[in-house]
Amino acid sequence: MRQSVRIWLQAKPRHVFDVLKFNNVLCNLAGLNIYRFVGNPTNGVARLSAAKIANCVIVNLLLVFIAFVHANIPYEYLNNGSIIVTYGIRTLLVAGMFGTGIVIIFYAWNWRSVLRFLQELNQVDLTVLMKHPVDLATHKKQILLGSGLCLILHQSILLTYNAQTVMHIRERSASWKMVFGQFYFNVVYFSIVCLFFSFLYIVSFRFVHLNQVLQVRFDTSNGERYASLVAENNYRSGTVQERIRVVQKMATIYHQLTKITSQMNQQFADMLTMNIVVILLFSVFNVFALLKVYGSNDFRTRMFSMFNLVGGLYYTLMFLIIVALSQMVSQEVRYAYKLTGVLLHKAMNNETNDELIRSMRLFSRQIRNRSAAIGSRQIVIDWSFIFQVRSM
Repeated sequence: MRQSVRIWLQAKPRHVFDVLKFNNVLCNLAGLNIYRFVGNPTNGVARLSAAKIANCVIVNLLLVFIAFVHANIPYEYLNNGSIIVTYGIRTLLVAGMFGTGIVIIFYAWNWRSVLRFLQELNQVDLTVLMKHPVDLATHKKQILLGSGLCLILHQSILLTYNAQTVMHIRERSASWKMVFGQFYFNVVYFSIVCLFFSFLYIVSFRFVHLNQVLQVRFDTSNGERYASLVAENNYRSGTVQERIRVVQKMATIYHQLTKITSQMNQQFADMLTMNIVVILLFSVFNVFALLKVYGSNDFRTRMFSMFNLVGGLYYTLMFLIIVALSQMVSQEVRYAYKLTGVLLHKAMNNETNDELIRSMRLFSRQIRNRSAAIGSRQIVIDWSFIFQVRSM
C-alpha cells in the first residue's frame, strides 16, 4: 500500500492532469468534482458520476450538521460578558459552514468548465516548441511541496486547537462534536484553497515559460550582440523563415494563454476575491474578540478567539501566496514590468532582417492591445500597494 502510494506520487507526469492529480483527490473528497472522464482526461468527455454526486450531497449535509453543532454550543462555553464576542463567534462559525457549502455547490455545478479549461491548457502545452517543453515534473514537485508544507502547518494548528478543546470542555459529547466539526470543515476548506493555489501556479508559470523560451530563441541582451553569446545557443541560429515561424507560434501561444486566463477569471477570480475578503474580516473580528476577552478569566473564550485568529492568519498567509502567483502574470506581461514586451523589443533591437522585425512588431502590438491579468471583475484590490507596505 505504502509503496503503491509512493509510486503514484513519484510517477512522471505526462500532462497537466497528472500534475494536479493530488489536488484532484482532494477535490473529489471535498465534493467539488461530480464528473468522471470517459477515456483519456486530456481529450475525453466529462460525464456526471452518481457516486460523486452522492459524495457532494453527503459533504454538504455534514456541513449543515456541523453548522447546527456550532449554533448549539452551550452558552456557558462562550459567555464572557461580551454579547458581541459571544454571538459573533457563534455566527462566524455557522456562517463559515454555509459559505463553504455554497462554494462547493458552485464548483460542483461548474466543474465541467474547469475540466475544459484544463484540457485547453494541455493543448497549449502540446503547441509549445518541442525543443522547449514545459517542465511538468518540476511543476508537480513544487505543487506537492507547497501543498504538503501548508498541510503540515494546517494539521499542526488544527490538532493543537482540538486538543485544547478536549482538555477544557468537560462535556465529552459537546467537545467531540466540536472537534469533528473543526477538523472536517478545515479539511474541506483547505482543499478549496489548495485548488486556488494549484490552478494559479500552473497558469502563472506558463507565462514565465513563454518568456524563458523568448530569451532562449532570441538575443534579448542589452548593448552589442556578442558573437560568443549567440554561439553558445544553437536555437538562435536557423533561417529567417524558421525564426519567423517561431515568433508566430509564440504569438499564438500567448493568445491562447490570454484566453485561458480570461476563462480562469470567470471560474475563480470573483470567488477567490470574496474568500480573501471574508478571511480578512474574520481575522479582524478575532483580533477584536481577543482584545475584548484578553483580560477576562474565561480561558475557553480566549482559546476560541486565539485559535480562530491563528486559523484566519494561516489562511491569510496562503491567500497572500496565491495573490503573489496572480501578480506574477501581471509582472510578466502587463503592468509596469511588461517583461514579455521588453524582451521582445530587446530582441528587435538585435535583429537586422526587416521581415523578422515586422513579425516581432505584430507580436508586440498583440501584447499591448490585450494583456493577460488574473483578477476579479467585481472587486478591485490594490495588491501592489499592499505588497509594498508588507515589504517596508
